[in-house]
Amino acid sequence: MSGVVRGRSAGETAPGASRPATAPGRREHYLWTRSMTDRSVTAEPDLATVVDLLDDEHVRSILAATSAEPLSATELSERCDVSPSSIYRRVERLTEADLLDDRTRPRSDGHHETVYVAALDRFELRVREGELDWTVERRGRDVADELSRMWGEL
Repeated sequence: MSGVVRGRSAGETAPGASRPATAPGRREHYLWTRSMTDRSVTAEPDLATVVDLLDDEHVRSILAATSAEPLSATELSERCDVSPSSIYRRVERLTEADLLDDRTRPRSDGHHETVYVAALDRFELRVREGELDWTVERRGRDVADELSRMWGEL
């Protein structure tokens, strides 16, 4: 499953999305996501949230490291040279913004651990013809991991 989030100015609304009342002349941005599983339109983090996250050096190092391979919080702490508590705070914010996915990795001792994988594939910000437009593209999710996650929630 992959998703694309686009920001648009007032007057343009995602298909099927309701449009909140806006004062005349005031510009609003609407965000939505579509996935290959036809999930309904959902609220997404606003541009300020995404930019705030990406402005953090440690967030960028977490996203870069997890784009190469799934890593646990301990592995991220070592790889990014950041304290475990800082890793957990940033991982929580990234997963809430749907920019980082968590997965379960079985260990040889029969237990399992949570690992993280970057969900963000691309972020683009365009300023053109008096309009500000942004796009957040997410990587596809592994179907087996999604089924495991859903089963764990039951």
